[in-house]
Amino acid sequence: MNNVGIAVPVEVGRRSAARGVDWFPYLMMAPAMAAILVFSLAPTLYGVVVSLYFVQFIELQRFVGLRNYTQMLADPDFWNAFRASAVFTGGSVACEVVVATALALLANTRVRVRGVFRVVALLPWVASYIVVYLIFKWILNEDGLLNAALYLFGLPKVAWLNDPALATLSLIAVDTWRGAPYAMLLLLAGLQTIPAELYEAAMVDGAGWWRSFWSVTLPLMRLPFLIVLVLLTILNFNVLVAQLVLTGGGPAQTTEPLSLLMYNQAFRYSRMGPAASIAVFIFALNLVLAGVYTRLLRART
Repeated sequence: MNNVGIAVPVEVGRRSAARGVDWFPYLMMAPAMAAILVFSLAPTLYGVVVSLYFVQFIELQRFVGLRNYTQMLADPDFWNAFRASAVFTGGSVACEVVVATALALLANTRVRVRGVFRVVALLPWVASYIVVYLIFKWILNEDGLLNAALYLFGLPKVAWLNDPALATLSLIAVDTWRGAPYAMLLLLAGLQTIPAELYEAAMVDGAGWWRSFWSVTLPLMRLPFLIVLVLLTILNFNVLVAQLVLTGGGPAQTTEPLSLLMYNQAFRYSRMGPAASIAVFIFALNLVLAGVYTRLLRART
């Protein structure tokens, strides 16, 4: 009798819970989900479809299967763009992590002007990137501000944007200046989770600043560093505007990344099928990196 008396209210409770589904959160999410479906998911699926067709202007002419992909993989321009993307991404991520770590450590110090420093350090990130790149194009131009400064010291002009090696380094430097504050924010959030007692204990044991950083900060910041690395890799691999504004992909396509190659194929040469295949390739790489990022977040929780 007792077992029956217990089972009945449990079953009633389950039924009442099933009937009492709160639909209000789902209704609040519906507009955002609809916007994602219309402006993100649907264009992505359509891009996959376009990559399988021969396209005349914007009209799908005939189904060609994987021909656009095989031609893409056999195209030397594709591998040149992939190399340019890899070099730019690797250089930018490495420089941004180093600069962001230094900025985050400075922003985490207990000084009176800490708030002002944080605001000033974030200015490159919140500024319009079009404006930032146009200003740096004026600075790095052959007759720009930087060469004018060199002239004052009797030094010759430098082709910052016209020399293949210097153009890549210039792009990395500009991207580091703009992107490091974003990484600084993420690393600063990680630094502030480290208990101050650990640093105090290290000081009691006679550890200096460098020893504390190496033995306390770095081990506890391993996961934030990994997350920053993945996020910066995704952001920098998809960069288009920096190369488009500063170098146009030159000289001799040495700074043309995959995103700019896709842009040129679509809007300069009207080859929508090959451009869509490049876009799908970039999307697949982003999915892999996003999967790594998700696993890192799960590991953190």
